[in-house]
Amino acid sequence: MPGDDEMNVYNQSNWADPCFCGNDCSRCVTYLATAHDDDTLRRQAQEFYRNFIKREIPLCKIQCRGGRSDDVFCLCQDCPFAKCCKNRGISSCGECKAQCRTYLDYKEKYVNQYNQI
Repeated sequence: MPGDDEMNVYNQSNWADPCFCGNDCSRCVTYLATAHDDDTLRRQAQEFYRNFIKREIPLCKIQCRGGRSDDVFCLCQDCPFAKCCKNRGISSCGECKAQCRTYLDYKEKYVNQYNQI
């Protein structure tokens, strides 16, 4: 059972809006590692990026305060979904009437399926 301090951090992370693509930040290992300042979670995320994405991310770069923050994960800094949503004035791809193939493919393959707790 988490202690009071751990629960407070988790409860604070629950307010995070999903990313523009629909990923739930409050369940993301990278986000939670940052929120809890937890190197065990950072190593878990690092292993995921190494094995699944085939990218070696230094532990110090496993950092994200949510997809809508100014401190977004290094692989998400040039997110095409965030850019498109901002240009269209919508809060997420799920609201878009166009529902482009790029988003639909991404959603089917990745949204809330990997690197989640």
